[in-house]
Amino acid sequence: MKNKAALTYLALILAMIFWSYSYIWIKAVYHYLNPLTTVFLRLILSSVFLLLFSIFYKKLEKVQKRDVPKFLLMAFFQPFLYFLGESNGIKYVSPTVAAIMVSTIPLFVPFTMYFLAKEPLKSNNFLGIFISFIGVLMVVLNKDLSLAASPFGLLCMCLAVSSVFGYSYLLQNMLKKYNPYTITATNNIIGIFYFMPLVLIFDFNDLVSFEFNSTLIFNLLALAIFASSLAYILFNAGTKNIGVSKATVFTYLIPIFTAILSYVYLKEHFSVVKIAGIFITLAGLMVGEARFYRKKKV
Repeated sequence: MKNKAALTYLALILAMIFWSYSYIWIKAVYHYLNPLTTVFLRLILSSVFLLLFSIFYKKLEKVQKRDVPKFLLMAFFQPFLYFLGESNGIKYVSPTVAAIMVSTIPLFVPFTMYFLAKEPLKSNNFLGIFISFIGVLMVVLNKDLSLAASPFGLLCMCLAVSSVFGYSYLLQNMLKKYNPYTITATNNIIGIFYFMPLVLIFDFNDLVSFEFNSTLIFNLLALAIFASSLAYILFNAGTKNIGVSKATVFTYLIPIFTAILSYVYLKEHFSVVKIAGIFITLAGLMVGEARFYRKKKV
């Protein structure tokens, strides 16, 4: 039992590391491709990898016809809406700001579950949002209270964050019937068809005119294999073992990992205020997820 718990936590931490690295890989790919083309190629490569992996290890399950609408809706939330928001958001904001926005997801999951599943809210949920909101403001605002990040980029990241709520609710039910490999592969394949019309309309010239080079290939493959495939398999497996609420808590690690990676690879500058903002945001996340117990009277 202890080994299973340790493997679950290791899987979730690895997923967070891969997602943290994805912000660095995306910035590298954007030197050659636009966001829509990047996501489109990323999903194609990821789907090929997942299908080969799942077939070889006999992990791929047959999707029942009655569940097709649920998969279509789940894929609409993620990868379609999520990547639509994230890919454009990262183009206009720093990886650290993007990661801070994504890390607030666990704060809003209880509110989603309240409206969709009637799970009760607690006072610490509201307190956590208030504290984290202050921390986020410290990261995205300058000293004169002007935005240190693009408003459009922040709106795109808000779209990415909000899409996770619907995805998480559907995922919780689908994991009762399908394994993480089947869910991840099916969602990515559906995502290709969601993105195809947008790429053909807006990015067709970008798609047919770019030239491959070693840097582009490496970062695209890293995004496809680690961020769009293995990370989702690991996260879905962890979610199946400990539930959505507990698994999403691990996203607290993303802004810390991303800040370190941004400093190392992108030489991103961090003021004392921004560093404090990151930790205040994390403090709010921990308060929002805290469980308070009252001692029973004997």
